[in-house]
Amino acid sequence: MNRCDFILRQFLTDENDSGETPLPSVRVQELIYVLQELARLVLHPSTASIVELPIVVKGVGDKISNVEHTHLLVLFPSLCELVICREARVRELVQVLLRLVSTELGLGKRHS
Repeated sequence: MNRCDFILRQFLTDENDSGETPLPSVRVQELIYVLQELARLVLHPSTASIVELPIVVKGVGDKISNVEHTHLLVLFPSLCELVICREARVRELVQVLLRLVSTELGLGKRHS
């Protein structure tokens, strides 16, 4: 998780530092790959139970019945920062991941 978080944060920092100059495509592809794999990753309940959640989330984490994407709760702050990324594909993938987080928290879309 630390490595994934580092990649997310470093990408955003580098994009901000680059000004209007686009980042090399290899950097964009690396981030896209990480985001895709995070979306595909489904944790086994015994693995999810040992994921180190921030203290603030621990109480919420105890009430989560669907723990398949608990790892995204750890990365949530970095994912939120990426919503302003200049790369459309990155923003689309972040949207998918944030929807998974909302489902994980039982906040999925309600149909009326």
